[in-house]
Amino acid sequence: MSHSHIPPELITNILSHLPVKSLARFLCVSRQWYDLISDSGFIKKHLNRSVETNRDRTIILLEHDGSHCGNGFSFDFDDDEDQFCNAVKMYPPLQHCDILDCCDGLVCLLKGREEVVIWNPLLRKYRKLPSEKPKGVTDFWFSQFAFCHDHQNDDYKVLRLFQYNDLPIEIKVYSLKSQRWKKVEEQWPNKEICHWESASFNGVVHWLVSDFGVLDKESLLAFDLASEKFKLYTTPVSPDFDQETRLEALGGYLCFVVNVYGEYNDVWVMKEYGVESSWTQIYKIEKVAVPWDFEYYKPLMFSKNGKKVLLEEHWNSNPFPIEYDVEKIHSKNLIWYDIEKKQGKRVQNWSFPDAFRTATCIGSLLLLDGDNVIDPWQRNASPSEGLNLLLKAVDELENEMLE
Repeated sequence: MSHSHIPPELITNILSHLPVKSLARFLCVSRQWYDLISDSGFIKKHLNRSVETNRDRTIILLEHDGSHCGNGFSFDFDDDEDQFCNAVKMYPPLQHCDILDCCDGLVCLLKGREEVVIWNPLLRKYRKLPSEKPKGVTDFWFSQFAFCHDHQNDDYKVLRLFQYNDLPIEIKVYSLKSQRWKKVEEQWPNKEICHWESASFNGVVHWLVSDFGVLDKESLLAFDLASEKFKLYTTPVSPDFDQETRLEALGGYLCFVVNVYGEYNDVWVMKEYGVESSWTQIYKIEKVAVPWDFEYYKPLMFSKNGKKVLLEEHWNSNPFPIEYDVEKIHSKNLIWYDIEKKQGKRVQNWSFPDAFRTATCIGSLLLLDGDNVIDPWQRNASPSEGLNLLLKAVDELENEMLE
């Protein structure tokens, strides 16, 4: 039966169940299918289904040992086994970059203090943001970025904090929808950031802050990307000089982590966002739970049954860094921690790089209209080599269609 006799709504429903790589190939089937798959409504429908089913879950690792970084590796991830499949090598659109954050299948990459790219690794598409370094700035300046989804406006945004010498912090937001930067009129409150890493969740960027010079009165500062307003919340645990506190996002919750170096990780979530009384401890990793030297464990995702959490083990030559340094802070292992049994086990995979940073992705067609990522070998290939690559790709596609 010709697909022209199939009701359009049925075709849409069938295609929305398919993985990203299949849909990328089906763009070439016909103009009708191209218009359908690239339609914003279909992209949103497909994304919602991916979120509901955890479809196309992929682990992205960027090699990160301080001297040789930038190579990327992806791992298909369908269950919570102690071993992942072998790595597939991939090329990020920036070399020598770091993973800033990930959201709905998009990964935000940062190089240095001003070069930012939004990347869909499954589609191999990206968009490079225009530089926002003010002209004439040559002395010391501080820059920090965050990335998340503005649900109210259905827009993906990058927030940038910029401070030059002792001048007030300037806030700008880049909109993927409008493709431009906008200066935020709301003034940064009279607060000092306690830790260089922010946490983006629910369309809001969060920092741990304190009054200037008063580190024992820590609070949570939230900036809503839709309203462009700040709000302060209390944290579940009072700060202590023996501990390090951080913010993360885990399983649809804002997460507060208390780390005592070499002793334990205590993890809390805000069960009802914005309600301070809803802070709830969900697990505590103690030294006896893991048979190796204790490090900081960044939570990445829950297993499908919710009984385990996948962790990124951070190695840090200085457990309390003054400022972010990619050469000193990176990961050596991924770990499954069983919440009920209170036991941790490292994921075994010989294709892991020696040190890396991690992003977790789901299947997404976002950024379908972005620029193509071309790996360095292809970028430098001669015309005859390029033709061979094209013929090889055609052969692979034909074999896949025959299977």
